[in-house]
Amino acid sequence: MRRAQLPLDGQSDLESVRELERPIRATPDLSDLATIRAFLATAPRSLVGERTAEECLAADDEKLRVLIQHMILGSSAMTDLHPASRAWLNRGGYPPPPWDPESKPYGERRVAAYRGRLAAIVAWAPARSVALAEGLTEVERRWVLALAIGAGACPEWSDAERQRFAAYLTMGGASFAREREVNDVETAAKYGVPEAMAAYRRSLDDLDL
Repeated sequence: MRRAQLPLDGQSDLESVRELERPIRATPDLSDLATIRAFLATAPRSLVGERTAEECLAADDEKLRVLIQHMILGSSAMTDLHPASRAWLNRGGYPPPPWDPESKPYGERRVAAYRGRLAAIVAWAPARSVALAEGLTEVERRWVLALAIGAGACPEWSDAERQRFAAYLTMGGASFAREREVNDVETAAKYGVPEAMAAYRRSLDDLDL
């Protein structure tokens, strides 16, 4: 199974990640927080998410350093900095982000991808939990939650199998036959899913589940 991308690996975010990298690499010890704060104040919300951006701007210096370490661990472009970030978090007793594949405290888990990016993390040991990525719309959250349910129900499933499960879970099996004459826009609105997923469900058979 192809490994899901890290949260900041989306193609549309590459330039913003490069901009974020510059102040981080200029001060590996994160001493120049003023420059990083200035960047985060104007960074596209698609890069870090509205909630994360607000947390960063309101955080004191120590909490901001923790959040930045999580961002570093969320970017494949900064893979060479990952060991130092993990060590920094460990020394301070801070938990690593759930998307970091080297983070042992999260135990057994699976990730679910949406549009080529990590969208949810499902863990069942040491405790059951579901963490959804930030920046998702309500419609996307509904779809990603269905993917996460599939990941938790059958950890061995591939991304394609989880997507098939999510389509049946959100839009039904045999009952979908009544929707085949309805366009994707109306179908997506009825079930609260992305339009592309309504089109995908139309490509599947109508099964008795």
